[in-house]
Amino acid sequence: MKILSSILTAAVVLLPLGTMPAQANDKRPSLPTAVLNAKTVYVDNQTTTADLQDTVYTELAKWGRLQIVDTPQKADIVLRLSNGNYVKFVEGSTAAPASDAKASNGSAPQNVLTPVSEKSSGADTEVPPGSTRISVIDPKSNNSLWSDVRKTNNPKVATHLLDGLREAFDQKEKAHGTK
Repeated sequence: MKILSSILTAAVVLLPLGTMPAQANDKRPSLPTAVLNAKTVYVDNQTTTADLQDTVYTELAKWGRLQIVDTPQKADIVLRLSNGNYVKFVEGSTAAPASDAKASNGSAPQNVLTPVSEKSSGADTEVPPGSTRISVIDPKSNNSLWSDVRKTNNPKVATHLLDGLREAFDQKEKAHGTK
């Protein structure tokens, strides 16, 4: 009898733990209707790894949900890959660096590539090392509509880069009874 009582007590205590993953998934932001209705996608790879872009192209082709287009202007959504820091082209000043006396004639503005942290460019949080942020961007407003961070530190793990997006599509479609 004492053993049965202990087992029941353990079951009552552990039962809620079995439902935690489902609750954690419910707290993820769902996809806006504009994303769910998207038919075309442009992949904007802001990482330094071409292999990630290749993986995304392969995964999108296997999924078959979205058609890849060659410019953001042709896309319903933009799928942006970023890993924390990237280089952004910005206009430079007309003054040359003090160490470059030869270029200090002030002739033309210098264009420079400047490292920009992702945090300063509007991302929600920094991307942990060995991971990649996948953001769904509205190409007209450049606003982020959805994002996920996935481990991409080895090729086998990187093949699951779009799992979060596929799951978000599935959850939204199930909630609306479409598919």
